[in-house]
Amino acid sequence: MYERIIMLIQLTLKNIALIEIIEINFEKGLNIFTGDSGSGKSLILDSLNVLFGGSNIPLKHLIRPGKEECLIEAKFSNSSQVTDWFLRNGFYNISGEIFVKRKSYVKNNKIHSKYTINNFSISKKLLEQLGLLLVDFAGQSDSFLYDDQEYKKSIIDDLGSKKLKLINFQIKSSWQEFQILRKRREDKMQSFKKKEENNFAIKEMYKILEEANLNSSNEIFELQSKELRLSNNFDINHSIQVSLDNLNSFKNEAPSVSHLIAQSIKQLSKVTQFDSKIKDIYENLINIQNDLENLIFALEEYSEKLENGDNNLEEIQKRLFYLQNLERTFSLELPKLIMKKDELKTFVDTNLFEEEIKKLDIQINKSQANLNTLFEIQSFQRRETANQLQDSVISILKNLGLENADFLIDFSKVPPSPEGNENIEFLFSANPDQKLAPLSKVISGGEMSRFLLAIKSSISKKPNTFFLDEIDNGLSGKSLYSLVDLIKVTAQERQVLCITHQPFLAATGNTHFKVKKNVINGITFTSISKLITKKERQNELIELIGGGFSEANNYASTLIDRAAA
Repeated sequence: MYERIIMLIQLTLKNIALIEIIEINFEKGLNIFTGDSGSGKSLILDSLNVLFGGSNIPLKHLIRPGKEECLIEAKFSNSSQVTDWFLRNGFYNISGEIFVKRKSYVKNNKIHSKYTINNFSISKKLLEQLGLLLVDFAGQSDSFLYDDQEYKKSIIDDLGSKKLKLINFQIKSSWQEFQILRKRREDKMQSFKKKEENNFAIKEMYKILEEANLNSSNEIFELQSKELRLSNNFDINHSIQVSLDNLNSFKNEAPSVSHLIAQSIKQLSKVTQFDSKIKDIYENLINIQNDLENLIFALEEYSEKLENGDNNLEEIQKRLFYLQNLERTFSLELPKLIMKKDELKTFVDTNLFEEEIKKLDIQINKSQANLNTLFEIQSFQRRETANQLQDSVISILKNLGLENADFLIDFSKVPPSPEGNENIEFLFSANPDQKLAPLSKVISGGEMSRFLLAIKSSISKKPNTFFLDEIDNGLSGKSLYSLVDLIKVTAQERQVLCITHQPFLAATGNTHFKVKKNVINGITFTSISKLITKKERQNELIELIGGGFSEANNYASTLIDRAAA
Protein backbone atom coordinates (compact mmCIF):
# COMPACT_ATOMS: atom_id res chain seq x y z
CA MET A 1 0.00 0.00 0.00
CA TYR A 2 1.06 3.54 -0.69
CA GLU A 3 1.56 5.94 2.20
CA ARG A 4 -0.86 8.52 0.83
CA ILE A 5 -3.10 9.23 -2.14
CA ILE A 6 -1.87 11.71 -4.75
CA MET A 7 -4.54 14.39 -5.20
CA LEU A 8 -5.04 17.25 -7.62
CA ILE A 9 -5.66 20.17 -5.27
CA GLN A 10 -6.02 23.11 -7.60
CA LEU A 11 -6.06 23.87 -11.33
CA THR A 12 -5.59 27.37 -12.73
CA LEU A 13 -6.26 28.12 -16.40
CA LYS A 14 -5.56 31.52 -17.94
CA ASN A 15 -6.25 32.42 -21.59
CA ILE A 16 -6.71 28.77 -22.59
CA ALA A 17 -8.94 28.41 -25.69
CA LEU A 18 -12.41 29.62 -24.55
CA ILE A 19 -11.29 30.18 -20.96
CA GLU A 20 -10.23 33.65 -19.86
CA ILE A 21 -9.33 32.70 -16.29
CA ILE A 22 -10.69 30.05 -13.93
CA GLU A 23 -9.43 28.46 -10.75
CA ILE A 24 -10.77 25.10 -9.61
CA ASN A 25 -10.24 23.81 -6.07
CA PHE A 26 -10.78 20.07 -6.04
CA GLU A 27 -11.81 17.79 -3.18
CA LYS A 28 -11.16 14.20 -2.18
CA GLY A 29 -13.35 11.43 -3.57
CA LEU A 30 -15.58 11.86 -6.62
CA ASN A 31 -15.48 15.30 -8.30
CA ILE A 32 -18.30 15.64 -10.86
CA PHE A 33 -18.31 18.04 -13.85
CA THR A 34 -21.54 18.73 -15.72
CA GLY A 35 -22.68 21.30 -18.26
CA ASP A 36 -24.20 21.66 -21.69
CA SER A 37 -22.48 20.09 -24.66
CA GLY A 38 -19.85 22.50 -25.98
CA SER A 39 -19.64 24.40 -22.69
CA GLY A 40 -15.95 23.50 -22.30
CA LYS A 41 -16.03 20.61 -19.82
CA SER A 42 -13.48 18.62 -21.78
CA LEU A 43 -11.16 21.65 -21.78
CA ILE A 44 -10.38 20.72 -18.17
CA LEU A 45 -9.27 17.23 -19.19
CA ASP A 46 -7.53 18.56 -22.28
CA SER A 47 -5.74 21.26 -20.27
CA LEU A 48 -4.31 18.65 -17.91
CA ASN A 49 -3.27 16.59 -20.92
CA VAL A 50 -1.54 19.63 -22.47
CA LEU A 51 0.09 20.53 -19.14
CA PHE A 52 1.93 17.21 -19.20
CA GLY A 53 3.10 17.55 -22.80
CA GLY A 54 0.00 16.18 -24.57
CA SER A 55 -1.63 17.56 -27.72
CA ASN A 56 -5.38 17.30 -27.02
CA ILE A 57 -5.60 21.05 -27.65
CA PRO A 58 -3.89 21.90 -30.97
CA LEU A 59 -1.07 24.38 -30.45
CA LYS A 60 -2.65 26.96 -32.77
CA HIS A 61 -5.85 26.94 -30.63
CA LEU A 62 -4.11 26.80 -27.24
CA ILE A 63 -3.87 30.57 -26.61
CA ARG A 64 -7.14 32.49 -26.37
CA PRO A 65 -7.74 34.74 -29.43
CA GLY A 66 -6.36 38.23 -28.92
CA LYS A 67 -3.90 37.14 -26.22
CA GLU A 68 -0.11 36.66 -26.43
CA GLU A 69 0.35 34.07 -23.71
CA CYS A 70 -1.48 31.47 -21.66
CA LEU A 71 -0.93 29.60 -18.41
CA ILE A 72 -1.83 26.18 -17.05
CA GLU A 73 -0.86 25.50 -13.45
CA ALA A 74 -1.80 22.51 -11.29
CA LYS A 75 -1.12 21.89 -7.61
CA PHE A 76 -0.82 18.28 -6.42
CA SER A 77 -0.22 16.66 -3.07
CA ASN A 78 3.02 14.68 -2.82
CA SER A 79 3.82 11.05 -2.03
CA SER A 80 6.90 8.92 -1.36
CA GLN A 81 6.55 7.44 -4.86
CA VAL A 82 6.70 10.87 -6.51
CA THR A 83 9.51 12.00 -4.20
CA ASP A 84 11.55 8.96 -5.28
CA TRP A 85 10.93 9.93 -8.91
CA PHE A 86 12.18 13.46 -8.23
CA LEU A 87 15.37 12.14 -6.62
CA ARG A 88 16.04 9.70 -9.48
CA ASN A 89 15.72 12.53 -11.99
CA GLY A 90 17.90 15.10 -10.21
CA PHE A 91 15.25 17.21 -8.40
CA TYR A 92 16.60 17.20 -4.86
CA ASN A 93 14.88 20.27 -3.39
CA ILE A 94 11.21 19.44 -3.96
CA SER A 95 9.17 18.54 -0.91
CA GLY A 96 5.60 19.19 0.12
CA GLU A 97 3.05 20.19 -2.52
CA ILE A 98 3.91 19.95 -6.20
CA PHE A 99 3.33 22.93 -8.54
CA VAL A 100 3.35 22.02 -12.22
CA LYS A 101 3.28 24.94 -14.64
CA ARG A 102 3.23 25.39 -18.41
CA LYS A 103 3.52 28.89 -19.80
CA SER A 104 3.07 29.30 -23.56
CA TYR A 105 3.70 32.53 -25.44
CA VAL A 106 3.92 33.92 -28.95
CA LYS A 107 7.34 34.97 -30.20
CA ASN A 108 8.24 35.67 -33.84
CA ASN A 109 4.85 34.26 -34.91
CA LYS A 110 5.63 30.95 -33.22
CA ILE A 111 4.27 29.51 -29.99
CA HIS A 112 6.91 28.57 -27.42
CA SER A 113 6.34 26.77 -24.12
CA LYS A 114 8.23 26.66 -20.85
CA TYR A 115 7.63 23.90 -18.27
CA THR A 116 8.49 24.16 -14.56
CA ILE A 117 8.09 22.08 -11.38
CA ASN A 118 8.10 24.22 -8.23
CA ASN A 119 9.88 26.91 -10.30
CA PHE A 120 12.57 24.45 -11.49
CA SER A 121 12.79 24.05 -15.27
CA ILE A 122 11.93 20.58 -16.58
CA SER A 123 12.00 19.03 -20.04
CA LYS A 124 8.79 18.05 -21.81
CA LYS A 125 9.92 14.42 -21.91
CA LEU A 126 10.45 14.23 -18.14
CA LEU A 127 7.16 16.03 -17.52
CA GLU A 128 5.34 13.41 -19.59
CA GLN A 129 6.83 10.72 -17.34
CA LEU A 130 5.79 12.60 -14.20
CA GLY A 131 2.27 12.99 -15.59
CA LEU A 132 1.87 9.21 -15.63
CA LEU A 133 2.41 9.22 -11.84
CA LEU A 134 0.06 12.11 -11.09
CA VAL A 135 -2.94 11.74 -13.44
CA ASP A 136 -4.58 8.70 -15.06
CA PHE A 137 -6.86 9.55 -17.98
CA ALA A 138 -9.73 7.32 -19.16
CA GLY A 139 -12.00 8.48 -21.94
CA GLN A 140 -13.03 7.73 -25.50
CA SER A 141 -9.87 9.48 -26.72
CA ASP A 142 -7.84 7.07 -24.56
CA SER A 143 -8.85 4.01 -26.60
CA PHE A 144 -6.15 4.49 -29.27
CA LEU A 145 -3.52 3.62 -26.67
CA TYR A 146 -4.62 -0.01 -26.78
CA ASP A 147 -3.27 -0.27 -30.33
CA ASP A 148 0.17 0.66 -29.07
CA GLN A 149 2.53 -2.24 -28.28
CA GLU A 150 4.62 -0.30 -25.78
CA TYR A 151 1.51 0.73 -23.82
CA LYS A 152 0.09 -2.80 -23.72
CA LYS A 153 3.40 -4.23 -22.53
CA SER A 154 3.64 -1.54 -19.86
CA ILE A 155 0.19 -2.55 -18.56
CA ILE A 156 1.29 -6.18 -18.11
CA ASP A 157 4.71 -5.25 -16.71
CA ASP A 158 3.30 -2.75 -14.19
CA LEU A 159 0.86 -5.37 -12.93
CA GLY A 160 3.48 -8.11 -12.86
CA SER A 161 5.44 -9.52 -9.96
CA LYS A 162 8.79 -8.33 -8.68
CA LYS A 163 10.33 -11.28 -10.53
CA LEU A 164 8.94 -9.98 -13.86
CA LYS A 165 10.31 -6.51 -13.17
CA LEU A 166 13.72 -8.02 -12.35
CA ILE A 167 13.65 -10.13 -15.54
CA ASN A 168 12.77 -7.04 -17.61
CA PHE A 169 15.74 -5.22 -16.12
CA GLN A 170 18.05 -8.17 -16.80
CA ILE A 171 16.83 -8.40 -20.40
CA LYS A 172 17.55 -4.73 -21.04
CA SER A 173 21.05 -5.09 -19.55
CA SER A 174 21.77 -8.34 -21.42
CA TRP A 175 20.41 -6.88 -24.66
CA GLN A 176 22.76 -3.93 -24.37
CA GLU A 177 25.69 -6.29 -23.77
CA PHE A 178 24.58 -8.45 -26.74
CA GLN A 179 24.42 -5.42 -29.06
CA ILE A 180 27.84 -4.21 -27.92
CA LEU A 181 29.34 -7.62 -28.76
CA ARG A 182 27.66 -7.68 -32.16
CA LYS A 183 28.85 -4.14 -32.89
CA ARG A 184 32.37 -5.07 -31.84
CA ARG A 185 32.33 -8.05 -34.22
CA GLU A 186 30.95 -5.92 -37.05
CA ASP A 187 33.66 -3.31 -36.48
CA LYS A 188 36.32 -6.06 -36.48
CA MET A 189 35.03 -7.40 -39.78
CA GLN A 190 34.94 -3.95 -41.38
CA SER A 191 38.42 -3.19 -40.06
CA PHE A 192 39.74 -6.47 -41.47
CA LYS A 193 38.11 -5.74 -44.83
CA LYS A 194 39.78 -2.32 -45.01
CA LYS A 195 43.08 -3.88 -43.99
CA GLU A 196 42.77 -6.44 -46.75
CA GLU A 197 42.15 -3.69 -49.31
CA ASN A 198 45.35 -1.91 -48.28
CA ASN A 199 47.20 -5.05 -47.30
CA PHE A 200 49.57 -5.34 -50.26
CA ALA A 201 51.72 -2.35 -49.31
CA ILE A 202 51.49 -3.28 -45.64
CA LYS A 203 52.55 -6.86 -46.30
CA GLU A 204 55.50 -5.72 -48.42
CA MET A 205 56.69 -3.37 -45.70
CA TYR A 206 56.21 -6.03 -43.02
CA LYS A 207 58.08 -8.56 -45.15
CA ILE A 208 61.08 -6.23 -45.50
CA LEU A 209 61.15 -5.44 -41.78
CA GLU A 210 60.66 -9.08 -40.78
CA GLU A 211 63.52 -10.22 -43.08
CA ALA A 212 65.71 -7.48 -41.63
CA ASN A 213 65.76 -9.46 -38.37
CA LEU A 214 65.37 -6.37 -36.21
CA ASN A 215 65.76 -7.32 -32.57
CA SER A 216 67.80 -4.65 -30.79
CA SER A 217 67.02 -0.96 -30.92
CA ASN A 218 70.75 -0.30 -30.16
CA GLU A 219 72.07 -2.44 -33.01
CA ILE A 220 73.30 0.50 -35.15
CA PHE A 221 75.23 1.96 -32.22
CA GLU A 222 76.72 -1.44 -31.45
CA LEU A 223 77.71 -1.94 -35.10
CA GLN A 224 79.28 1.51 -35.26
CA SER A 225 81.30 0.68 -32.15
CA LYS A 226 82.51 -2.58 -33.71
CA GLU A 227 83.32 -0.82 -36.98
CA LEU A 228 85.41 1.79 -35.19
CA ARG A 229 87.29 -0.88 -33.23
CA LEU A 230 88.01 -3.13 -36.21
CA SER A 231 89.07 -0.23 -38.36
CA ASN A 232 91.74 0.60 -35.79
CA ASN A 233 92.56 -2.95 -34.78
CA PHE A 234 96.33 -2.76 -35.55
CA ASP A 235 96.89 0.40 -33.51
CA ILE A 236 94.86 -0.97 -30.61
CA ASN A 237 96.78 -4.26 -30.56
CA HIS A 238 100.16 -2.52 -30.81
CA SER A 239 99.38 -0.17 -27.94
CA ILE A 240 98.23 -3.04 -25.73
CA GLN A 241 101.44 -5.06 -26.40
CA VAL A 242 103.69 -2.06 -25.65
CA SER A 243 101.74 -1.43 -22.48
CA LEU A 244 102.04 -5.07 -21.40
CA ASP A 245 105.81 -4.99 -22.11
CA ASN A 246 106.21 -1.91 -19.96
CA LEU A 247 104.10 -3.30 -17.15
CA ASN A 248 105.18 -6.93 -16.96
CA SER A 249 107.84 -7.97 -19.48
CA PHE A 250 111.26 -9.43 -18.80
CA LYS A 251 112.44 -9.03 -22.41
CA ASN A 252 113.36 -5.38 -22.23
CA GLU A 253 116.73 -4.28 -20.86
CA ALA A 254 114.96 -1.81 -18.62
CA PRO A 255 113.06 -3.38 -15.73
CA SER A 256 109.19 -3.44 -15.97
CA VAL A 257 106.82 -1.64 -13.65
CA SER A 258 105.83 -4.95 -12.10
CA HIS A 259 109.47 -5.80 -11.35
CA LEU A 260 110.20 -2.39 -9.84
CA ILE A 261 107.16 -2.53 -7.57
CA ALA A 262 108.11 -6.04 -6.42
CA GLN A 263 111.65 -4.86 -5.58
CA SER A 264 110.29 -1.88 -3.68
CA ILE A 265 107.98 -4.10 -1.64
CA LYS A 266 110.93 -6.37 -0.83
CA GLN A 267 113.05 -3.48 0.43
CA LEU A 268 110.29 -1.86 2.52
CA SER A 269 109.38 -5.16 4.16
CA LYS A 270 112.76 -5.08 5.90
CA VAL A 271 112.02 -1.83 7.81
CA THR A 272 108.27 -1.79 8.45
CA GLN A 273 108.79 -2.74 12.07
CA PHE A 274 110.70 0.44 12.73
CA ASP A 275 107.98 2.95 11.81
CA SER A 276 104.19 2.63 11.41
CA LYS A 277 104.18 5.16 8.58
CA ILE A 278 106.55 2.97 6.58
CA LYS A 279 104.19 0.07 7.24
CA ASP A 280 101.26 2.09 5.80
CA ILE A 281 103.31 2.90 2.70
CA TYR A 282 104.26 -0.74 2.40
CA GLU A 283 100.56 -1.83 2.52
CA ASN A 284 99.60 0.78 -0.08
CA LEU A 285 102.34 -0.55 -2.33
CA ILE A 286 100.92 -4.07 -1.90
CA ASN A 287 97.50 -2.74 -3.05
CA ILE A 288 99.12 -1.04 -6.04
CA GLN A 289 100.78 -4.35 -6.95
CA ASN A 290 97.32 -6.08 -6.85
CA ASP A 291 95.74 -3.36 -8.99
CA LEU A 292 98.60 -3.65 -11.46
CA GLU A 293 98.07 -7.40 -11.74
CA ASN A 294 94.34 -6.82 -12.43
CA LEU A 295 95.20 -4.23 -15.05
CA ILE A 296 97.66 -6.59 -16.74
CA PHE A 297 95.00 -9.36 -16.72
CA ALA A 298 92.42 -7.03 -18.30
CA LEU A 299 94.83 -6.00 -21.09
CA GLU A 300 95.73 -9.61 -21.83
CA GLU A 301 92.01 -10.62 -21.87
CA TYR A 302 91.16 -7.77 -24.26
CA SER A 303 94.07 -8.74 -26.50
CA GLU A 304 92.87 -12.34 -26.60
CA LYS A 305 89.36 -11.23 -27.59
CA LEU A 306 90.84 -9.17 -30.42
CA GLU A 307 92.48 -12.27 -31.78
CA ASN A 308 89.50 -14.62 -31.37
CA GLY A 309 86.52 -12.26 -31.84
CA ASP A 310 84.37 -11.23 -34.85
CA ASN A 311 86.89 -9.52 -37.08
CA ASN A 312 84.85 -9.48 -40.31
CA LEU A 313 84.81 -5.73 -40.87
CA GLU A 314 83.21 -6.08 -44.28
CA GLU A 315 80.11 -7.92 -42.94
CA ILE A 316 79.69 -5.41 -40.12
CA GLN A 317 79.88 -2.48 -42.54
CA LYS A 318 77.42 -4.22 -44.87
CA ARG A 319 74.90 -4.75 -42.00
CA LEU A 320 75.36 -1.19 -40.84
CA PHE A 321 74.77 0.19 -44.31
CA TYR A 322 71.64 -2.00 -44.67
CA LEU A 323 70.11 -0.76 -41.41
CA GLN A 324 70.92 2.88 -42.14
CA ASN A 325 69.35 2.47 -45.58
CA LEU A 326 66.16 1.08 -43.92
CA GLU A 327 65.98 4.18 -41.74
CA ARG A 328 66.27 6.42 -44.81
CA THR A 329 63.75 4.38 -46.83
CA PHE A 330 60.98 4.51 -44.23
CA SER A 331 62.03 7.81 -42.60
CA LEU A 332 62.08 6.11 -39.21
CA GLU A 333 64.87 5.43 -36.75
CA LEU A 334 65.64 1.82 -35.82
CA PRO A 335 63.65 1.74 -32.50
CA LYS A 336 60.54 3.00 -34.31
CA LEU A 337 61.11 0.56 -37.17
CA ILE A 338 61.00 -2.29 -34.63
CA MET A 339 57.75 -0.89 -33.17
CA LYS A 340 56.34 -0.52 -36.68
CA LYS A 341 57.12 -4.13 -37.46
CA ASP A 342 55.24 -5.31 -34.34
CA GLU A 343 52.33 -3.02 -35.22
CA LEU A 344 52.14 -4.32 -38.80
CA LYS A 345 52.14 -7.88 -37.53
CA THR A 346 48.58 -7.39 -36.21
CA PHE A 347 47.53 -6.25 -39.69
CA VAL A 348 48.90 -9.22 -41.55
CA ASP A 349 48.38 -11.92 -38.92
CA THR A 350 45.16 -13.49 -40.20
CA ASN A 351 45.32 -16.16 -37.52
CA LEU A 352 45.20 -13.50 -34.82
CA PHE A 353 42.15 -11.90 -36.47
CA GLU A 354 40.38 -15.25 -36.80
CA GLU A 355 41.10 -15.99 -33.14
CA GLU A 356 39.54 -12.66 -32.08
CA ILE A 357 36.43 -13.32 -34.20
CA LYS A 358 36.16 -16.83 -32.75
CA LYS A 359 36.29 -15.45 -29.19
CA LEU A 360 33.63 -12.84 -30.04
CA ASP A 361 31.38 -15.49 -31.61
CA ILE A 362 31.62 -17.58 -28.43
CA GLN A 363 30.67 -14.53 -26.33
CA ILE A 364 27.81 -13.63 -28.70
CA ASN A 365 26.40 -17.16 -28.64
CA LYS A 366 26.61 -17.25 -24.85
CA SER A 367 24.88 -13.88 -24.60
CA GLN A 368 22.19 -15.01 -27.07
CA ALA A 369 21.54 -18.18 -25.07
CA ASN A 370 21.23 -16.13 -21.88
CA LEU A 371 18.75 -13.79 -23.59
CA ASN A 372 16.68 -16.70 -24.86
CA THR A 373 16.42 -18.08 -21.32
CA LEU A 374 15.37 -14.66 -19.99
CA PHE A 375 12.80 -14.30 -22.81
CA GLU A 376 11.22 -17.63 -21.83
CA ILE A 377 10.95 -16.58 -18.17
CA GLN A 378 9.58 -13.16 -19.19
CA SER A 379 6.95 -14.79 -21.44
CA PHE A 380 5.81 -17.12 -18.65
CA GLN A 381 5.57 -14.26 -16.13
CA ARG A 382 3.72 -11.98 -18.56
CA ARG A 383 1.24 -14.70 -19.51
CA GLU A 384 0.49 -15.38 -15.84
CA THR A 385 -0.19 -11.68 -15.27
CA ALA A 386 -2.24 -11.48 -18.49
CA ASN A 387 -4.49 -14.36 -17.32
CA GLN A 388 -5.20 -12.55 -14.06
CA LEU A 389 -5.99 -9.33 -15.93
CA GLN A 390 -8.28 -11.19 -18.37
CA ASP A 391 -10.32 -12.69 -15.51
CA SER A 392 -10.63 -9.32 -13.74
CA VAL A 393 -11.74 -7.43 -16.87
CA ILE A 394 -14.28 -10.08 -17.90
CA SER A 395 -15.76 -10.13 -14.39
CA ILE A 396 -16.18 -6.33 -14.37
CA LEU A 397 -17.61 -6.30 -17.92
CA LYS A 398 -20.29 -8.81 -16.90
CA ASN A 399 -21.27 -6.54 -14.00
CA LEU A 400 -21.46 -3.64 -16.44
CA GLY A 401 -24.06 -5.43 -18.58
CA LEU A 402 -21.79 -7.21 -21.06
CA GLU A 403 -22.66 -10.74 -19.89
CA ASN A 404 -21.45 -12.35 -23.11
CA ALA A 405 -18.27 -10.30 -23.48
CA ASP A 406 -14.97 -12.09 -23.88
CA PHE A 407 -11.51 -10.62 -23.55
CA LEU A 408 -8.24 -12.30 -24.44
CA ILE A 409 -4.64 -11.12 -24.22
CA ASP A 410 -2.87 -12.88 -27.08
CA PHE A 411 0.91 -13.34 -27.44
CA SER A 412 2.77 -13.80 -30.75
CA LYS A 413 6.46 -14.25 -31.48
CA VAL A 414 8.36 -11.35 -33.08
CA PRO A 415 12.06 -10.56 -33.63
CA PRO A 416 13.66 -9.93 -30.23
CA SER A 417 14.19 -6.44 -28.79
CA PRO A 418 15.03 -4.98 -25.37
CA GLU A 419 11.29 -5.31 -24.57
CA GLY A 420 11.09 -9.03 -25.31
CA ASN A 421 10.39 -11.35 -28.24
CA GLU A 422 6.58 -11.28 -28.22
CA ASN A 423 3.88 -8.85 -29.25
CA ILE A 424 0.76 -8.46 -27.12
CA GLU A 425 -2.70 -8.09 -28.62
CA PHE A 426 -5.89 -7.18 -26.76
CA LEU A 427 -8.76 -9.12 -28.37
CA PHE A 428 -12.43 -8.44 -27.61
CA SER A 429 -15.81 -9.92 -28.42
CA ALA A 430 -19.14 -8.58 -27.14
CA ASN A 431 -21.32 -11.46 -28.35
CA PRO A 432 -21.03 -15.27 -28.49
CA ASP A 433 -21.26 -15.34 -32.29
CA GLN A 434 -18.58 -12.67 -32.68
CA LYS A 435 -14.99 -13.78 -33.12
CA LEU A 436 -12.32 -12.29 -30.91
CA ALA A 437 -10.62 -9.42 -32.75
CA PRO A 438 -8.49 -6.34 -31.95
CA LEU A 439 -10.38 -3.73 -29.92
CA SER A 440 -10.39 -0.99 -32.55
CA LYS A 441 -12.06 -3.30 -35.11
CA VAL A 442 -14.98 -4.73 -33.15
CA ILE A 443 -15.85 -2.54 -30.16
CA SER A 444 -18.63 0.10 -30.16
CA GLY A 445 -18.55 3.42 -28.31
CA GLY A 446 -20.65 2.20 -25.39
CA GLU A 447 -18.71 -1.02 -25.15
CA MET A 448 -15.41 0.89 -25.26
CA SER A 449 -16.57 3.07 -22.36
CA ARG A 450 -17.24 0.02 -20.22
CA PHE A 451 -14.08 -1.73 -21.37
CA LEU A 452 -11.95 1.32 -20.51
CA LEU A 453 -13.40 1.51 -17.01
CA ALA A 454 -13.03 -2.25 -16.53
CA ILE A 455 -9.40 -2.35 -17.57
CA LYS A 456 -8.53 0.90 -15.79
CA SER A 457 -10.08 -0.45 -12.62
CA SER A 458 -8.01 -3.61 -13.00
CA ILE A 459 -4.68 -1.99 -13.82
CA SER A 460 -4.72 1.30 -11.96
CA LYS A 461 -2.87 0.40 -8.79
CA LYS A 462 -1.16 3.78 -8.52
CA PRO A 463 -2.71 6.24 -6.02
CA ASN A 464 -2.98 9.07 -8.54
CA THR A 465 -5.89 11.22 -9.75
CA PHE A 466 -8.27 9.29 -12.02
CA PHE A 467 -9.93 11.37 -14.77
CA LEU A 468 -13.00 9.92 -16.50
CA ASP A 469 -14.28 11.77 -19.56
CA GLU A 470 -17.92 10.77 -20.27
CA ILE A 471 -17.08 7.17 -19.46
CA ASP A 472 -20.84 6.53 -19.03
CA ASN A 473 -21.57 7.43 -22.65
CA GLY A 474 -24.12 5.01 -24.14
CA LEU A 475 -25.01 3.28 -20.86
CA SER A 476 -28.37 3.01 -19.12
CA GLY A 477 -30.31 0.80 -16.74
CA LYS A 478 -28.49 -1.97 -14.90
CA SER A 479 -25.22 -1.36 -16.76
CA LEU A 480 -25.22 2.27 -15.70
CA TYR A 481 -25.94 1.35 -12.08
CA SER A 482 -23.05 -1.14 -12.09
CA LEU A 483 -20.73 1.47 -13.58
CA VAL A 484 -21.72 4.06 -10.98
CA ASP A 485 -21.12 1.57 -8.17
CA LEU A 486 -17.68 0.79 -9.60
CA ILE A 487 -16.80 4.49 -9.82
CA LYS A 488 -17.99 5.05 -6.24
CA VAL A 489 -15.79 2.19 -4.99
CA THR A 490 -12.83 3.58 -6.95
CA ALA A 491 -13.42 7.06 -5.46
CA GLN A 492 -13.07 5.65 -1.95
CA GLU A 493 -9.42 4.82 -2.65
CA ARG A 494 -8.50 7.53 -5.17
CA GLN A 495 -9.48 11.01 -6.22
CA VAL A 496 -11.75 10.72 -9.28
CA LEU A 497 -12.61 13.58 -11.66
CA CYS A 498 -15.58 12.65 -13.83
CA ILE A 499 -17.28 14.48 -16.71
CA THR A 500 -20.82 13.18 -17.17
CA HIS A 501 -24.28 13.87 -18.61
CA GLN A 502 -25.92 11.21 -16.43
CA PRO A 503 -27.90 12.58 -13.47
CA PHE A 504 -27.65 9.23 -11.66
CA LEU A 505 -23.84 9.41 -11.73
CA ALA A 506 -23.74 13.16 -11.06
CA ALA A 507 -25.82 12.75 -7.88
CA THR A 508 -23.19 10.45 -6.33
CA GLY A 509 -20.37 13.01 -6.45
CA ASN A 510 -18.69 14.26 -3.29
CA THR A 511 -18.13 17.58 -5.09
CA HIS A 512 -20.06 18.95 -8.06
CA PHE A 513 -18.83 21.58 -10.55
CA LYS A 514 -20.97 23.19 -13.26
CA VAL A 515 -19.28 24.34 -16.45
CA LYS A 516 -21.05 27.08 -18.38
CA LYS A 517 -20.44 28.94 -21.63
CA ASN A 518 -21.44 32.59 -22.03
CA VAL A 519 -21.20 34.97 -24.99
CA ILE A 520 -20.62 38.60 -24.03
CA ASN A 521 -20.31 41.24 -26.75
CA GLY A 522 -19.60 38.53 -29.29
CA ILE A 523 -16.83 36.97 -27.21
CA THR A 524 -17.20 33.43 -25.79
CA PHE A 525 -16.28 32.76 -22.17
CA THR A 526 -16.20 29.45 -20.28
CA SER A 527 -16.73 29.63 -16.53
CA ILE A 528 -16.98 27.07 -13.73
CA SER A 529 -18.73 27.16 -10.38
CA LYS A 530 -18.88 24.76 -7.44
CA LEU A 531 -22.43 23.73 -6.52
CA ILE A 532 -22.56 24.00 -2.75
CA THR A 533 -26.16 23.68 -1.65
CA LYS A 534 -28.56 20.83 -2.24
CA LYS A 535 -30.78 23.23 -4.18
CA GLU A 536 -27.98 24.12 -6.59
CA ARG A 537 -27.17 20.48 -7.19
CA GLN A 538 -30.84 19.58 -7.53
CA ASN A 539 -31.38 22.27 -10.17
CA GLU A 540 -28.39 20.99 -12.16
CA LEU A 541 -29.70 17.42 -12.02
CA ILE A 542 -33.08 18.65 -13.26
CA GLU A 543 -31.34 20.15 -16.29
CA LEU A 544 -29.55 16.85 -16.91
CA ILE A 545 -32.87 14.98 -16.63
CA GLY A 546 -34.33 17.30 -19.22
CA GLY A 547 -36.75 19.78 -17.75
CA GLY A 548 -38.39 21.52 -14.81
CA PHE A 549 -41.49 19.33 -14.54
CA SER A 550 -42.39 18.09 -11.07
CA GLU A 551 -41.38 14.51 -11.76
CA ALA A 552 -37.89 15.65 -12.73
CA ASN A 553 -37.68 17.75 -9.59
CA ASN A 554 -38.75 14.85 -7.40
CA TYR A 555 -36.40 12.44 -9.17
CA ALA A 556 -33.45 14.81 -8.76
CA SER A 557 -34.18 15.19 -5.05
CA THR A 558 -34.49 11.41 -4.68
CA LEU A 559 -31.14 10.85 -6.41
CA ILE A 560 -29.38 13.28 -4.07
CA ASP A 561 -30.99 11.81 -0.96
CA ARG A 562 -30.19 8.25 -2.07
CA ALA A 563 -26.55 9.16 -2.76
CA ALA A 564 -26.25 10.81 0.65
CA ALA A 565 -27.74 7.84 2.48
